[in-house]
Amino acid sequence: MDARLVTLKLFLDELDIPASIDTLDDRKRVQKAVYLGQLTGVDLSYRFGWYLLGPYSAPLTRDYYALAENQAAGEDDFSGKVLHPSVRGRLSRAVPLMRAPVDVRLSQEQWLELLASYHYLRAVQHLGHDDAVSRLNEQKQALAPYAGKAADVLMRSDFLPEK
Repeated sequence: MDARLVTLKLFLDELDIPASIDTLDDRKRVQKAVYLGQLTGVDLSYRFGWYLLGPYSAPLTRDYYALAENQAAGEDDFSGKVLHPSVRGRLSRAVPLMRAPVDVRLSQEQWLELLASYHYLRAVQHLGHDDAVSRLNEQKQALAPYAGKAADVLMRSDFLPEK
């Protein structure tokens, strides 16, 4: 198995995100978890653009399909391998982001979509908080009511500056 795919699998494992891509929610979970995981400085070289479900990387899509094919063929080159301790330490900063707070009534996939989308709007598109929330209201009405909570979580985790 290609080293890039092994690294992707170990990266997802470290974030406690299944590599399964059977459903749209599975694929969304992987896309957003990798986006958020890379905020820790662990750069897998995936670049993201804005798409209907928020930040999206076509190269990541190719890689997770290739990973799924390799796993289906019985390849487990990642078995027994671990990420370097410094990488694991960096990724540990993102692990708390992977689960919605108890007072947020969103699925994991929705929560990750919200976090990644809010971060992208603020950090990549350079929108202020109010404009980012407005964009979320336009494009992601079910998620927008939790934008303030997402902002707080990202700021407390030092992934975004103050509003």
